[in-house]
Amino acid sequence: MSGPAGNPNSPASVGQRFGDYVVTGLLGEGGVGFVYRAEDESGCAVALKVVKPDLADDMTFRRRFNREARIAQGIEHDHVVPVLATGEQDGTPYMVQRLIGGGTLAQRIERERRLDASTTVRICRQVASGLDAMHAAGIVHRDVKPANILLDAGPADTAYIADFGLVKETNGTLLTAAGQALGTIDYISPEQIRGDAVTPATDVYALGCVAYACITGAPPFADRKGMKVLWAHLQDAPEDPSTRVPDVPADLGHAILMALAKDPDRRPQSAGMFGQLLRLGSRLD
Repeated sequence: MSGPAGNPNSPASVGQRFGDYVVTGLLGEGGVGFVYRAEDESGCAVALKVVKPDLADDMTFRRRFNREARIAQGIEHDHVVPVLATGEQDGTPYMVQRLIGGGTLAQRIERERRLDASTTVRICRQVASGLDAMHAAGIVHRDVKPANILLDAGPADTAYIADFGLVKETNGTLLTAAGQALGTIDYISPEQIRGDAVTPATDVYALGCVAYACITGAPPFADRKGMKVLWAHLQDAPEDPSTRVPDVPADLGHAILMALAKDPDRRPQSAGMFGQLLRLGSRLD
């Protein structure tokens, strides 16, 4: 079946129905599925996430996806993309989320090269509050990165944390298909690389990398390649972003570096606390 954009790998086509929703176009493709624009019976646009066929046949992944959907539906927060519905269509799991129309933070950074301190702090504080809500629910996201931060189309730059594909319940067992990547190399924490326990501090580290990318235009070790990036996360001190970018306040650079501590216990104790340190370091008040 050819997909909406002519993609032969797409598991859905224009006009296909998933529960109460009809596919109207392809928005993008991720590691675990395709995201479509769809409409409900009233014509309201939504984002429809459909699992790739090979993963839909993997029962371990399907259990994890179903748990992800259940967890996500239980979180109501201004900066977490809400899940509207879940289900299966012809054996293929899907999830329906609110459509956020302003693109991703990754696209914004690519377009503008880097963001100013005010914008960086505002977006990262919003994401931090969403992460705090997830952590309070007993969830670690595990894959915080600019591509998983959505921005609305309005002037307020409202940010939303998205893509729960790698979430882990704090008190649960991680269900991971063999060979499936956990996290993204430029934003992965030292403990993930070592295979140690994953905690909310893991998301704080990743959000520190996001803030670094916003301020400088690239994540901390973007000048390295392949395994050298992993080694740098484990062993190397990142360059102070206030040294790399002269107009970045030194206190803001220091706050970002605190989140990038190799030892999880030495990072800010919560995402929200990191957000506060960013605010104070930016001297915006």
